[in-house]
Amino acid sequence: MRWIPTSRLFTAMAIGIGSLGIDTRSDAAPAPCSLLTEAEVEQVVGKLIGSPKADQEGRAAWCNYEFANGTGDMSVMVIPADGIERGRKKSKSPLVVKGLGDEAFFDRGMHGLEYVNLFIKKGETTVQISLKEMPGDEDKVKTLGQKAVRRM
Repeated sequence: MRWIPTSRLFTAMAIGIGSLGIDTRSDAAPAPCSLLTEAEVEQVVGKLIGSPKADQEGRAAWCNYEFANGTGDMSVMVIPADGIERGRKKSKSPLVVKGLGDEAFFDRGMHGLEYVNLFIKKGETTVQISLKEMPGDEDKVKTLGQKAVRRM
């Protein structure tokens, strides 16, 4: 089965990368697909269709996940540390999350899409986890964020 990202998330990724003004990637940044195991994602969100797919543009790299239960998709993006500030400026109403990395916040509806986004900055890296809105989405994304931070 060939994996094709949903057009809404792919569009959000393209818009997000362009609006963050990111050019070249640091070798020190973790690979986005290494931050969460497939088993962890399935345990927290649901059964995956195939393996996650990685891609990169400039200093932004991401890992896309698609779920079998029809609830949608998720992405994990790794960007430079200043990406959290740029994300905050794009956010309509950032909600601070304590206890994750150096700083973190939730956002909903960025770029007019129905996703919950969790931005986490740790050291020289920001990770953005985006999940299609669903019941308990903030708890799910926060749980995955805690796992990802341990691997940063």
